Amino acid sequence: MQTRQPVVLKTQALTKNADLKRWFLVALLLSTWLPILFFILVAPSGTQGLGLTAIKTIFLFLGTAHVPATLLFYTDKEFSAIIQSNRVRYIYIPILLIFVTGLVFAFLSTTIQSFVLLAYWSWQTFHYGRQNVGIYAFASIAETGRAPRKVEKMAIEAGTLLAILGTFKILGMTVAPVYLHRTFDFLYHFGVVTFVAVLVFSLAVYAKFYRDTTPFKTIFFFTAIFFFLPVFISTDNNIAFTSYAMAHGVQYVVFMLVISATAVEGASRAIPYKSLAKFLVFLLVLGFMFWRVGDLKEMEIVKQVSSYTTAAGFLFGAVLGATASHFIVDADAWRLSVANQRAFMTKRFYFVFN
Repeated sequence: MQTRQPVVLKTQALTKNADLKRWFLVALLLSTWLPILFFILVAPSGTQGLGLTAIKTIFLFLGTAHVPATLLFYTDKEFSAIIQSNRVRYIYIPILLIFVTGLVFAFLSTTIQSFVLLAYWSWQTFHYGRQNVGIYAFASIAETGRAPRKVEKMAIEAGTLLAILGTFKILGMTVAPVYLHRTFDFLYHFGVVTFVAVLVFSLAVYAKFYRDTTPFKTIFFFTAIFFFLPVFISTDNNIAFTSYAMAHGVQYVVFMLVISATAVEGASRAIPYKSLAKFLVFLLVLGFMFWRVGDLKEMEIVKQVSSYTTAAGFLFGAVLGATASHFIVDADAWRLSVANQRAFMTKRFYFVFN
């Protein structure tokens, strides 16, 4: 009986891990497909209805509010060693970037601001693509115990590069100088044609390795491949950008929820689930500030006082810089090829890596 008990406990632990892993993968798929399908099929631009507006507001909020959730890394004792080992990336560059972009949108010309926005949107799309690669890596490890092959990641990254070309037209036309519009049109049409080639290439990659896959891994692979398809099927902003942008944000919320829920907090903690509470504060309170900062410039009282206008411009630019800092931090924090980051993520996502 005594020799049997450890076996029973181990079996129960494995079953629990398998259940957690399955729920985690399902949550990632739902966080991807629900926002995309909602903005494409249910609520493109111009759609009315109280219920639809409420759901749309929730997605828009989470899509923006996920950015300050990155601050959870800075309050996590187990992650502090990673920050201290690279203070330039995690502390100095974000502070500088927030300050510089704030000054750009407070004092420089709209032309310079336009090019800053074009660079930012390109970087943002690239960031979305890198998260897709990361999600597929988690799914691949969870399902097969192996990281994805380079050629699989290549197919996902190719779609990301083409999405950048499409984004110039979808978002860039509103701010770019007129002389760039024809170029953006050309890049968009080039992206449409080439994206078809990427889809064909991804099918070939899948066919070559289909014996080593699983149903869940297959779904994740083609979810990553088709993630940016909305940008090429419509020029409606809700369909062509908001759909996958909100999906990206909700995906990130799922990941950071796990990071907070699996934090080791000690038996003498003053606040139960302290890490989860911090995550909710970052998400709800700071997230609301990030979400509404752009509205400051439209307020009548702000428009009437030049100093208020300057301050609103600085805050908008600072939030833009903070979001770009989120790109920089995430590019290192989730890098499983680095020993410290891999150890941290393996511990927090134990049900995936075990």
